[in-house]
Amino acid sequence: MLHIYGLPLSSPANKVCYAANYLQIPYELHEVNLRAGEHRTPAYLKINPYGKIPAIDDDGFKLGESNAIIRYLADKQKSMLYPQDIQQRAIVDQWLDFSAQHVSAATARIMFNTYFYKLKGTSKDERSLEEGRQFINQYLPILEQQLMTNTYITGKTLTLADISLLSALDVCELAEVDLSAYKHITAWRKNLMSQSFYKDCHESYTASFNKIVGNITVVA
Repeated sequence: MLHIYGLPLSSPANKVCYAANYLQIPYELHEVNLRAGEHRTPAYLKINPYGKIPAIDDDGFKLGESNAIIRYLADKQKSMLYPQDIQQRAIVDQWLDFSAQHVSAATARIMFNTYFYKLKGTSKDERSLEEGRQFINQYLPILEQQLMTNTYITGKTLTLADISLLSALDVCELAEVDLSAYKHITAWRKNLMSQSFYKDCHESYTASFNKIVGNITVVA
């Protein structure tokens, strides 16, 4: 049995759930209470020694890092989400890196300095917030260009690259990242968010956030 450790407010954890759903892998989701320090307990550190989410325990095989996890799950199922052809796989890897290093890094800065800093009891970093917004505005046109000629990120078939970027952009409405100028990104997201692998996790990230956290008044 696959056990996934994460939180619905964690985009990387949601990424793993999206992939498992798409691959039709049964799993049990264990919500890790970060505020209570569950990720630092000896029991959790046996699953992920550096105390981060998400992580998995697949019949005793333990693994952290969301992109490593979804690669593993797709490979295990021999799924075209992660093609076997070396060049096709390299292209998927390229966009997985793009997602992690540019898009996710930017949206994580925005979300932390808009909402999560309050939950953690720290101060807002205005510089980091502004850099996050600059970065996302820098890289969204690249994604839009890619989707002008492709149904999915790497071509005609959905891959791990789509799942990774979908999870990275899940926070856009909540974080007030305006995607209205990006018609191809908007259509691509609408398509993916209507599919069962997404709906089986939640209606939307914003809905999950408001259900769990409630509406937080953001101080300008």
